[in-house]
Amino acid sequence: MIRIFRQAGLLALLTALAGCGAIRIEPQKQLPPPLIEKLPATVAIYYPAEFRAYTHKEQRNQVDYEVALGAAHVIKLSRLLQAMFTRVIEVDDPAQARAADASVAMVLEPRFEDYAFLTPRDMAGDFYTVTIRYRLNVYNPRGERVDGYVFTGYGRQKTSAMSTTEPLVRATERAMRDAGAKLAVELPGQETVRRLLAGDMVVPQRTREEEVQEALGSFGSGPAAAPAPAGESEQRDTPAGESPEAGSAAEASPAEPPPSDEAPAEESGTDPEPAAEPAASP
Repeated sequence: MIRIFRQAGLLALLTALAGCGAIRIEPQKQLPPPLIEKLPATVAIYYPAEFRAYTHKEQRNQVDYEVALGAAHVIKLSRLLQAMFTRVIEVDDPAQARAADASVAMVLEPRFEDYAFLTPRDMAGDFYTVTIRYRLNVYNPRGERVDGYVFTGYGRQKTSAMSTTEPLVRATERAMRDAGAKLAVELPGQETVRRLLAGDMVVPQRTREEEVQEALGSFGSGPAAAPAPAGESEQRDTPAGESPEAGSAAEASPAEPPPSDEAPAEESGTDPEPAAEPAASP
């Protein structure tokens, strides 16, 4: 009897959700920080506007899902960084970090790469699973981007007979905790981060387009030369030892025939006299 009642209640809840056609969830903002040893460094954090207001939206099985992630992640990441470093400041622009605090070792910029989830209906099981992929851009104290890292958090939660939103919320929070734990452990060990925390000057990282441009050299700079007008001959290579002017002059005037050893015949009406034969020897 109780089981029938629960099934009837679940059916009524699903019917109500299908009627409204939307599910809106938001993970808990206050999550426990990790217990780790702080690094003696000052770090700045820059939250882009799209990160603060990020909401994942999709439609599945005629239901609109909206997962508000931005606000909870701002609070969660700020508390995580405060547990990792002795001092954390927030800036509105990476280039303003040094002006805000001269002791800033680096600036971090978080971004969402992807949010994905699967329901028990998708997996033919009893669990909700969530995957959140992030990108963390790293800037030097002058506000120049020098590196970036991609990390992923995973979470799962067993379905509940009385709620379809609560398991998805819990799975999302577990994915956030997993990503935060990976960041706390892996970020200080990255080569670029270690150099910045040690006070080394790290030069900006070149983009793929800049590397291709450098590889092409002069071949990749400037527009292609315009084709020569119709009827104009192509320029020939000038032989070694010959100046371009000499080559142009040679093309302008026809070549004169070489001088002959024989004297030219006189232009008269009579044929020239034949040459005398040599005298015979006695």
